[in-house]
Amino acid sequence: MKIHDLLTQAARRFPRKIAVVHQDHRATFEELQTFTDALVDYLKSLPLQPGDRVGLLFENSIEYIYLFFAIQKAGFVVVPIDTSLKADKIAYILADCDARALFFHGKFRRSLQEILDHSPSLRFLISDSALKANSENIQTATLPEILSNSSPNRIAPGTSPEFRPVDAPHELTAIFYTSGSTGIPKGVMLSHRNLISNTLSTVEYLKLAENDSVIVILPFYYIYGNSLLLTHIACGGSLVIDNRFMYPEVIMDTMEKEKVTGFSGVPSNFMILLNNTSFPQRRFPDLRYFTQAGGAMAPEVVRRLIDTFPQKETYIMYGQTEAAPRATFCPPERLREKLGTIGIPVPGVEIKIMNDERFEVADGEPGEIVIIGPNVMMGYWNQPEEQSQVLRDGRLFSGDLGRKDKDGFIFIIGRKKEIIKVGGNRVSAKEIEERLLENDKISEAAVLGVEDPILGEAIQAALVLKPGQAAEAKEIQKYCREKLAEHKVPKYVQFLKELPKYQSGKVNKLELAKSLKASN
Repeated sequence: MKIHDLLTQAARRFPRKIAVVHQDHRATFEELQTFTDALVDYLKSLPLQPGDRVGLLFENSIEYIYLFFAIQKAGFVVVPIDTSLKADKIAYILADCDARALFFHGKFRRSLQEILDHSPSLRFLISDSALKANSENIQTATLPEILSNSSPNRIAPGTSPEFRPVDAPHELTAIFYTSGSTGIPKGVMLSHRNLISNTLSTVEYLKLAENDSVIVILPFYYIYGNSLLLTHIACGGSLVIDNRFMYPEVIMDTMEKEKVTGFSGVPSNFMILLNNTSFPQRRFPDLRYFTQAGGAMAPEVVRRLIDTFPQKETYIMYGQTEAAPRATFCPPERLREKLGTIGIPVPGVEIKIMNDERFEVADGEPGEIVIIGPNVMMGYWNQPEEQSQVLRDGRLFSGDLGRKDKDGFIFIIGRKKEIIKVGGNRVSAKEIEERLLENDKISEAAVLGVEDPILGEAIQAALVLKPGQAAEAKEIQKYCREKLAEHKVPKYVQFLKELPKYQSGKVNKLELAKSLKASN
């Protein structure tokens, strides 16, 4: 079975049912299938080879969904791209995966030429509106042109041909780029088997069915958002897209208007809703469940959520892009008893807590969380050394430290990797440090994560200025904002005379964290 078969099955079972709502626009499963097939015909007409990579730089929309499925159905590998990235990082991703085509949303047109100038493999640019590519090597087209020239093949209930999915479980179908410990984006290679097995497991433990619908505030390029997309297509449910979380009251109005049954978010989403909105006063009579992932949510916040909505099911979950993404969940009925846990393995997945010698430790003992199952990634694109550090004998070594209690519930106690999780986003400290050191005023830079009541973790930068230089925190933040995505900009900036170091000369971040905490 392949990923696009999920949509084909849903279109056969529920052709006239609303699959997606985005503001005033609605699309049925039949319409999604029709749009998808029109794009497939176009893509197959291009001089591309099976397995070629196709970038997808689109914000959440109905168009994103049929583009996502069409790329894979045409036999290519989809590469969803973070729309918050600067042009240089987008170009890096396209060049790294040797992308031959790019679906591009016109709202990002300011970055287009820089992206094209540094993406030598690109040959085709398809956008939602007319765009000019100043390159003789790039052929352009627009979605309206492609769809208007297609011959729709509508599905009549009960008359469609027998559906016979082709089995290709280990075939690469998607590359999701995620920040690595080196600061260089890593392409996580996921197969049809990885994504489908995890999708069906999630449908099972969330008890999703065709009468379910979810409010989508998480971007589809983010693996958690992608999971919402796939699970609701798989079960015949509905996706209600609203990209306006900066106006949370609007989101909640949409939830009530569309009678959604599910809300999925990262810790900062719940903190904002609980602390700064009318969320605690609303009842949401149609809402059945909450899901939370993308970083640890403080037990006190979890307690507040379940106390505020005792009749709703709250699922605390854990995973990684490399696990496609879900590895564990906590059954709602055990959450209060096991506050602070990330739960038990999802169906079909095994979790071991292992020491540095790769032996499983006893219950209660600390060790690295190791994920075993059909959801474990194929590997990292073009990064064999990074891959060898985390993927061994088909097992995914997560880099997270945890322990398992006598009932099999897992608790995270720390991280081996120097990755900061800011509101669900994985951020490399090294990447920010490198950008800071490009500033002519800065001599040394160290970046670390500190506890934050909203984001879970926030970025703190400790800087040593060059002799004779002066700077203010706002100046440094403005500089970072020009170089980095917003979620990578340090929330706190502190200037020091020197950074604590080991004898080797490496910055002692443990000592730095202690001194910064003491001075705050």
